[in-house]
Amino acid sequence: MEMEDMNVLISQYPAIAAKAAELGKIKQGMLNKKQYAQSIEQWKSFTPEELAKLNSEIASAPVVMKKAVFTQTAICYMSECCFHCVPVKDLVWVYARIVKESMNFIPTNKMHQLWMMDRNGSHFLVAMLNTGAFSKKAPASDAVEAMAQLLKPVRPGIIFGYSKEIEAFCNSNPAAAAQKVDTDSQL
Repeated sequence: MEMEDMNVLISQYPAIAAKAAELGKIKQGMLNKKQYAQSIEQWKSFTPEELAKLNSEIASAPVVMKKAVFTQTAICYMSECCFHCVPVKDLVWVYARIVKESMNFIPTNKMHQLWMMDRNGSHFLVAMLNTGAFSKKAPASDAVEAMAQLLKPVRPGIIFGYSKEIEAFCNSNPAAAAQKVDTDSQL
């Protein structure tokens, strides 16, 4: 069975296609088949009305951490030549993680990662940015903060930030976490 082409799917929405092109090239290869299929699956979970809304919102949305775009309809990001769009209605948890690298106990680098979890319990690495070992910048934390500001009015129940308790709650029972977010988001 021939897999659908993501470029063809998004070409009906010029603003989305332009923003995807700005983030990188969409291409299916031998190494990203699973991710590519997942990105098409995510795309198909949107209704035509949601895609039209996303198309109107995405043009003015800034690119965050060189790989992601946040709107009130979807979180879009590029990963392994795949353009992913995760519906905001499926978001449960968004958090930042910093991985510190060192050599002989001397700090050499910091990797700032932006992660999110959807209602199925799947975790996605949305974006990653390296800073110097002694940099005070926190691009992933800033991105979580920006996303919280944007999404709180639309879906206030989404969990932002990281703690061991939040991780245990979300990972032990993703369905219960999704239910809590849905309940807390009833406006």
